[in-house]
Amino acid sequence: MASRGFTLIETLVVVAILAILIGVLVPTLSSAREAGRAAVCLSNLRQASAICRVYADENRGLSPAIGIPYASIPNWALVVLEGSGRAGTGSEMYGGPTILVCPSSRARLGQEMTRTYAINATGHARDASDPLRAADPDHYDTDQAHIRLDLADPARSGPLLFDSGIAPPEPGSPPPTRTASMIDFRQPLHVQQRLAPVHTPGSMNHSNLDGSVQTTKVKGLSLPQAWSRPLP
Repeated sequence: MASRGFTLIETLVVVAILAILIGVLVPTLSSAREAGRAAVCLSNLRQASAICRVYADENRGLSPAIGIPYASIPNWALVVLEGSGRAGTGSEMYGGPTILVCPSSRARLGQEMTRTYAINATGHARDASDPLRAADPDHYDTDQAHIRLDLADPARSGPLLFDSGIAPPEPGSPPPTRTASMIDFRQPLHVQQRLAPVHTPGSMNHSNLDGSVQTTKVKGLSLPQAWSRPLP
């Protein structure tokens, strides 16, 4: 006896069921994928923060340089790369998968990135014309500025390293494969342009001065007041 084929109604019902299943599964798979990326990001930040702490232990309590020299040791990002076993010297250490790249940031930007984290520069952006910054001991763009990690109070300060975004281009800006490398939380434009809530929902990952890591929702919320306090 010849087998009976599917009727049009039966076919449409199967298609509808498949569409519903796909609609349910795709967001779940996307959420699981992002959770995996966020976990890798937190691990990266924990390792990078530990390397900065080891550097400070060997250098009178001083962190790696916040800014200049940008293309050589002891710039913080290059110290982290060297400490993670990256071969080479200077900017040639950038490239390929490293602990300086958040996979969520790379996915959102749609290109291969070589650095997507920044260091906290609050308290190290001296500007004699700005009362908030006139007393800073140095400026990361003109001096070899360091955080006194041995004097910093984790309970009263902002994060050490965190997800950052690509700042508007200006003279001396990093290449487009690197996001902003430092943020002064007292400068509204830095907060607006350089923080990167690349994790859902509107959150960023960061390491703290005590070496712990966490996720903080920053999109649409005021940042903790402690983040704007100058670091020693």
